[in-house]
Amino acid sequence: MKHPQFIVAGAARAGTSSLNSYLMQHPDIFLPKVKEPCFFSFAGEKINFKNGKFAFAINSIDQYCSLFKKANSNQITGDISTPYLYLYEKTIDNFRKFHDNFQNVKIIIILRDPVERAYSQYLWRVRDGREELTFEQAIAAEKNRIMENYSFDYFYLDRGLYYKQVKAYLDNFTEVKIILFEEFKNNTEHILKEICYFLGVDPNFKFIKKTNQNASFLPKSIFVSRLISTESKTKFRLLKLLPNHFRSTIKEKLMLWNKSKNELAVMNLETEKLLRNYFREDLLMLQKLINRDLSHWIQKEF
Repeated sequence: MKHPQFIVAGAARAGTSSLNSYLMQHPDIFLPKVKEPCFFSFAGEKINFKNGKFAFAINSIDQYCSLFKKANSNQITGDISTPYLYLYEKTIDNFRKFHDNFQNVKIIIILRDPVERAYSQYLWRVRDGREELTFEQAIAAEKNRIMENYSFDYFYLDRGLYYKQVKAYLDNFTEVKIILFEEFKNNTEHILKEICYFLGVDPNFKFIKKTNQNASFLPKSIFVSRLISTESKTKFRLLKLLPNHFRSTIKEKLMLWNKSKNELAVMNLETEKLLRNYFREDLLMLQKLINRDLSHWIQKEF
């Protein structure tokens, strides 16, 4: 198998949905219509989490290869799947197993302040009607959730321990580009140009500016949130019968209707201080590994 030629491996809640929307515009880049096919994390595996089904994930090699059938020979092919970063061991093993030239696959990793990322992931679960605990209760329950085989979408802290995740990609692939979330958010045009250079496609292509993708909010109705976010293979098979833009429009309109006017709660200050300390050692190792200044994540003024 020769596809994909690049992946965006995560992290979750770090701008990958926005990046996907931008890169799909570029004529030299081919991305599957299915965002997050997750094949290399779940290849040949029966997905059976207690909470969080990942019903959209593709575990069949034939089905995965079919995603790239419409790619032109002059396009570089990609796969944007955030589980690839957290599930790095399985993902890299499956690259070795299935990809003809895995070491030369180009890797893009977007990292976000792990404290902010954790809270954003929690709010996303709240938005989808999938999290009933407070943030403090949820992080206290995380060890038990891991043991009880919850989906890693409920691992708000563990997913933010980046050092081993990033090191594995640097050790196994020859071309790895690390982007910080705030750089992408604050200087989008420049970062997109850098990515184009990295992928070897036209860096002068003019991208159409996108609004915030996949944003969190407080829902009016938990029932509607759960309906929108239901992970059922039957649901995804039926949705595939509809044109992509029509599917997106339905989801966007439902989410807009279900968006409450209430503001999202800010993280408790004491909780933030606790989490800054929790991630400190991992960030110090990561900072040295990638040779980037992460002091603004490690030491924050309160």
